[in-house]
Amino acid sequence: MELMTVTTDSVSLDFLAKQAKLNMEEMRLVRKELAETMRLLTASYELTRRVERRQSELRDDIELMVKMELGGSLANIQTSIETYLSKIEDAVSGLVKRVETLENKP
Repeated sequence: MELMTVTTDSVSLDFLAKQAKLNMEEMRLVRKELAETMRLLTASYELTRRVERRQSELRDDIELMVKMELGGSLANIQTSIETYLSKIEDAVSGLVKRVETLENKP
């Protein structure tokens, strides 16, 4: 077992005061950096929330635009189909009248 040797080196109070002052300055810097980090974190969080909100709004806007576009296209197709069906019905009605006329002749 080794014996501990006692050193007689002394540390001055001035040295300890300087070390304490350096530690306090370093702690101030660490706190300042931590506060800046928290500020940046909060700003990043707020930005993320704004982006998510805007993304939701854009999704709703795009959904509405697609529905309107499809609705307009479908209404146009429906109008075209009704127009063509009307023409076909008119043609068929004319044929029915001609056939009835021919059938009614003695």
